Amino acid sequence: MKEGIKVNRKIGIVGVLLVVCLAAVLVIAKGKLGGSVGDDAAIRSKPKAAPAGSVDPNVITRGTSLWQGQSFMTNAKNALNMVNQQRAGSGLAALEWDDSLAACAMIRATELPSLFSHSRPDGTDWYTVAPNIMYGENLAQGYNSPDAAVNAWMNSPAHRDNIMNASFKSCGIGIYESGGKWYWGQEFGYY
Repeated sequence: MKEGIKVNRKIGIVGVLLVVCLAAVLVIAKGKLGGSVGDDAAIRSKPKAAPAGSVDPNVITRGTSLWQGQSFMTNAKNALNMVNQQRAGSGLAALEWDDSLAACAMIRATELPSLFSHSRPDGTDWYTVAPNIMYGENLAQGYNSPDAAVNAWMNSPAHRDNIMNASFKSCGIGIYESGGKWYWGQEFGYY
């Protein structure tokens, strides 16, 4: 009898270890294969008049320099094409690609590995990168294709609302890869 108890304890310990290992594998796989768009999208009201002034050229230079190769730029523009297909299906005008918003989106995408939030790592709001042009923001992490990122945004009511906002006229998307995981910033403008 005592030997049977020992065997059962061993099986119990092995079983617990297997469950713990399986849970760890699932957590690791979710981090690498799964993705998230977060809890909410961000939006600011349209100003009564177009904002005066331009975007700080240093912001544009910095954001443009952060691209990690042409394939990421191609994926970002493919994502905008998919967004515009969704808009066209609802009778909305296409969003125009905006290089300044794309530079801002790249800055935001590089900030996301340290803080996946509509707040920036320094504690300021998302739009402080370029307040004169940034009026809506969608984020995503862990989606390594335009299809996956756009589908995730479209399946989230708040993110979908930004994409389908008839008042938005322009968009820029940035993708930053860190540790095999893609981070997406999608910025919208009224002008």
